[in-house]
Amino acid sequence: MSQLSIRTFVLVGMMLLASATPLAQLSKADSEIELDVDMPHMILTPGESMNLTLTIHNNGSSIETYDVEIDSVVSPPPAAWTVTPTSNTVSNVLPTYNSTLTIVVQLGETATPSDNGMFTVIVSESDGTASSTIDVYVSVAIVYNPHLDATGVGDQGLLAIDPGQSVDLSIPVSNFGSVTDSYLLSVGQEPDLTGWWANYSSGGSSNTTTTPPAWSASVSDVLTFGNSYTSANGLSSMLEELLRSADSPSNTSDFTNGGWTIADHWDDVNTSGSAQNLSLASGVWDTVIVQDQSQIPGFLRTDPDWLASKNGSVHLADRIDSEGAAMMLMMTWGRRNGDAQNPILYSNFTVMQGRLEQGYIDYRDNISQETSAEIYIAPVGLAFKHIHDSIAASGGNPLSPTSTFYGLYSADGSHPSTSGSYLAACVLFAALTGDSPVGLTDNTTMDATLRLTLQQAAAEVVLNGSSEYTYPWESSGTIQPMSQHSSFPAGWEVRWLDDQIENLSANGQETATLRITIPSDASPGATGVRLYSGSLFGNLTTSTLMVVDVQPDYDLQVDFLNAGDAFLPGEQTNSSVRLTNTGTTDASYEYTLTVLSGPCTAALLTYASSLVVDASDDLAFSADIGSAANVGDVCSLRLTSTLASDVSVSFVRDFSFEVDRDINFTLQGPNGAVVMDPEMETMLEVRVFNTGSETETFSLQINSNASSPVSLMLESASSVSVAADASAVWTLKAVASEGSLGLLERVVTVTHDSIISQNLTLEFDVQEQASLSLRGPLDGRIVVQSGNEASVMLTIENDGTSNITLDTFTIAGLPGGVNALLPDVDGYLIEAGATYNVSFNVSASAATSARTDALSLQLLSDSTSALLSIELQVVDRSLAQLSPNTNQIIAGPSVASDITIEVTNIGTLQDTFLLSIGAGETSNYFELSLSKTSVNLGVGQSETVVLSVRETSTGASSSGLPINIAATSTLDPASTDVALITLLPMTAGSDLFVYENDATSEAGGTIDGTLKVTNTGNSVDIFTLSSIGLDCDIESSVLLQPGASSSELPWNCEIPTNALAGTNAFSFRSVSNARSNAIQNEVVVYTVDATWNSSSVAAISMDDEALRIPYLGGSSTTVTITNLANIAISGKLTMVGVGDGVLDIRWNNSLGEVTDAFALEPGASEIFVVRLNALTMESTDVELRVRALIQIDGSSVDAESSSIEIDVLGEPKPPQGIELLGVEIGKQTTLQLIAAGYVLFALALLVLRFRTPRIPATESDDEEDEEEEETKQYALGPNECRMDTNRRISCPSCDARLAVPGGNEPPFRFTCPTCDSSIRVVEYGSAPKF
Repeated sequence: MSQLSIRTFVLVGMMLLASATPLAQLSKADSEIELDVDMPHMILTPGESMNLTLTIHNNGSSIETYDVEIDSVVSPPPAAWTVTPTSNTVSNVLPTYNSTLTIVVQLGETATPSDNGMFTVIVSESDGTASSTIDVYVSVAIVYNPHLDATGVGDQGLLAIDPGQSVDLSIPVSNFGSVTDSYLLSVGQEPDLTGWWANYSSGGSSNTTTTPPAWSASVSDVLTFGNSYTSANGLSSMLEELLRSADSPSNTSDFTNGGWTIADHWDDVNTSGSAQNLSLASGVWDTVIVQDQSQIPGFLRTDPDWLASKNGSVHLADRIDSEGAAMMLMMTWGRRNGDAQNPILYSNFTVMQGRLEQGYIDYRDNISQETSAEIYIAPVGLAFKHIHDSIAASGGNPLSPTSTFYGLYSADGSHPSTSGSYLAACVLFAALTGDSPVGLTDNTTMDATLRLTLQQAAAEVVLNGSSEYTYPWESSGTIQPMSQHSSFPAGWEVRWLDDQIENLSANGQETATLRITIPSDASPGATGVRLYSGSLFGNLTTSTLMVVDVQPDYDLQVDFLNAGDAFLPGEQTNSSVRLTNTGTTDASYEYTLTVLSGPCTAALLTYASSLVVDASDDLAFSADIGSAANVGDVCSLRLTSTLASDVSVSFVRDFSFEVDRDINFTLQGPNGAVVMDPEMETMLEVRVFNTGSETETFSLQINSNASSPVSLMLESASSVSVAADASAVWTLKAVASEGSLGLLERVVTVTHDSIISQNLTLEFDVQEQASLSLRGPLDGRIVVQSGNEASVMLTIENDGTSNITLDTFTIAGLPGGVNALLPDVDGYLIEAGATYNVSFNVSASAATSARTDALSLQLLSDSTSALLSIELQVVDRSLAQLSPNTNQIIAGPSVASDITIEVTNIGTLQDTFLLSIGAGETSNYFELSLSKTSVNLGVGQSETVVLSVRETSTGASSSGLPINIAATSTLDPASTDVALITLLPMTAGSDLFVYENDATSEAGGTIDGTLKVTNTGNSVDIFTLSSIGLDCDIESSVLLQPGASSSELPWNCEIPTNALAGTNAFSFRSVSNARSNAIQNEVVVYTVDATWNSSSVAAISMDDEALRIPYLGGSSTTVTITNLANIAISGKLTMVGVGDGVLDIRWNNSLGEVTDAFALEPGASEIFVVRLNALTMESTDVELRVRALIQIDGSSVDAESSSIEIDVLGEPKPPQGIELLGVEIGKQTTLQLIAAGYVLFALALLVLRFRTPRIPATESDDEEDEEEEETKQYALGPNECRMDTNRRISCPSCDARLAVPGGNEPPFRFTCPTCDSSIRVVEYGSAPKF
């Protein structure tokens, strides 16, 4: 364990020892003088004074005067303590009365716990010998108080430092507390130096002042919303006093109406004009403490009061946050003995406190989830719990009236006492500030020991409590000192070389080194450096402030950037230099300019300027160049810049420039725009005037412009030499391209020594030009057939530069029999560059023979004309015309469909025409053929061709597919006529309408009616008619046109003799012969009447005709009952006959159920097993029949089987011998024969054993024998079958699948109900046993 830890335990032990010391002790007492004090044990902080009240009781019989003194011999006060009575005499105290005296107790400022001790007060009668004493114990309170002193730095804490400088400062660190302590040191920037400068005096009085704590700015003003829990004992005032005792200029206020909930406070805050609303809206509060009614936070979360408080807390937090404050919930405490009003929820203090704590946590969590407000909890209730649990842990009773916990409450056990409110104030102080309340002074009149206990409990709960709670002063949940270099400007280094001071004794002092390094580019000015010292044991941090004053660094950069300005002889030139502030502070400078050498004078145009850091400005000056100066002469100047605030700071910069020559010229082109016609050459001149001071050479260059319609060429030399004040000329030739019009420009450039150049823009005015062109077909001809018309497109183009109004067309060279229709263009305006298309039409009469002629077309206009020559060709016509008798064919798969097409020669020559079919996709579904593929026809002749179509595949579109029939001239293959025909696939369908005359009959009878068929397809069709389900007589087929219906066709149907009674159905079917999948069914419902004969309703059979029942045994047989009627029957089975009383008869159906009942559908059978057990010991013969009591169609009938003979055996008698071959042998002879048989059998075995070769058997052979035995199945005999695992068999005669009657186990016999065969059933996989 470290030395620090050991010392900590020692100090804690001393405090515990002091608190455990007896509060007062009477060292010597006289019965007539009784003494007591209000504080038998006084605890003071160093430098503190406190009044002690001494009470003197006169127990004597006379009035007395007492002398009071402090023992200075036997037990004097410790050296650090001063004890002074306000008077040394107490006079005239009556018998049985008492009097008080105030004794002032003061503790020295340097006291430590080693100064703990006691002093004795002596009270004596002034006139007698009676005397009493009382001892008072005094202890030094544990105080943690680190202290830093920065007044020794620089000038009373003001440190002047230059940029780039680094210093190490020695800072005294003192322990002003009462115990040894260790400190953590840190630094941070202090942005507000107003208070420091207000108290600063250079070299004067001390600059050490009481600095408000760092948290003061954020928690100095606190508002409380509560009720009687917070109004009791003035909690808000207590908190303000604690904050101010920590040197914070704090203010508090509260709204504490009795019984108010958080919901009540929210309603009031949300009321316009209310006092709470106005106070909160003032915006002066840093923190608002909110306390709920004492019971509600622990209620169930579904309780309306809890929900109202939760919602109110959310609304309040949002409003408080909007006013710029933080919200802190004040967790209240459980009632001392729980809550009698809510005994289940709050059975005792501990349970109630736990529920209240969780309630406040839930309030906080809801606020955090629903708002962005800053929310905290002050765990006052946990401080109550801390004191309660500490007493219980030490073996005490917290509910004892003398306990500290009990004293936290007023008489009602709910509201706080003064000490309870003080504890709440201490918790609030620690939660708000992060500082420990231990050692704080206040005006409460409670015992110092109790005050310290409450302060320590609050500090423990807040500062060392659960991480469930966070506070405004926390970082990552723990109290931490400010980090080194916090918030200092970039590049600054401010840090402690050793940031820990360990084991510094009370009133001791050590020196710590603080390093401050300033970067070279640091801005000048004062920066506050706050030095922190934090106590490791007392959780207390103090600070002091020093100021680092960075000195300014002045620097000025001067650049002459305008050396290229023209400084010409005999002229004045204005120029400037660039000034840049490269220092670390803003500065103002004054300037002077002097000429060092050269043919010039200079003067500043501005004499002062101010520059911020890194800013630049131009300083203007003027220079006068002497007229005698020559080109190349140098003028040298000096600029001196002096800091306006300190003439000792100045900067000198020299710069120079050369005298230049004056190069200047002007250009002159033609006066105004050059007027020119397209494609005509035009000459023009460009003149240069040298206005400079020297003879110069100039060059002209024509700027390239490929898009310009004006071409420009230089006709003279490109370079000319021009004396000063003289001029020279360049000659140029311009040509405007065809179609150009209006004002156009070209640019030429004149250059001096390829350095200085000027542009000159030349303007040209190109005049308008009228021009018109006419274009026809590319082949230059128009072809027309005799008897036809033809047309060609003519293009009119205005290829001039002016708009033209068209007039008319004229034509020449047109032959007879041919007419021409000329375009009408009269009055049409065609703009320059535009085109206009027109149609030229000619027609030739049918009598016109083939010929060729030259035509001439002329277009006239208002300003010009255009001509076009075109060749006219008249040609013979070769053309056929197709005329089908219909344009639609419906085709089916059965037979081909035909249409006729008439082919007519409408040409002017006899011609042969080729006929073809253009089928395309149609050929996938139809077979097409023409009766002829060519016809030869004279002019005007016709011939008929047949088109045949048959459907070959289904799937064609129901809307039809097109085909083209084409007739092409062999004289002119381009001459073709086409007929469009649509092929529709045949659709087949029918509707059936059935009409019944009588739909009711007995089995074996007939029903009849009529039916009608309608063809719903699109083509004629034959429909085949049939019946399904009954044998009917009807017409076999009918032929119908599309949409047609047949006449009513009669039908007659036979009902089978085995038809079942009830409703049945059959159907008629219609099938298309063309499309076999076009099927139509129509269902007919008919009724079969029930018919039955009472003598043949059911048949009953038994497997056995005779049975033998052993003595006192039984036997079984199977009974099969079959329904012979055509309706269902039901009933029961019984046995009747002679001797049925000697048998016990039991029935089992085919499911194994014990029952004699049956229910059978028409034709169905059921097998029963009947078990006959003998009830007599006598031998007897029985003859029985099976009788069925049947219910059928509401009637009762009986059916019986044939008789079965049953031999019931009596008790057997023992045998007396055997009967062999009809000869009875006696008992003795029988035994002798049996013995002889055994002897002969043994001899036979011996003979066989010795005569048979011995072959050793192997294990595998044995296994194979066993497997063969296991897998061997014996062959079945006639009418034998095996039963499967589901108790099912297959009849060997008819293969019917039958269920075996229950109760039967193989081997047994029964009769097949389907074919009446007798069946033997053997076990699966075994040989027959009978």
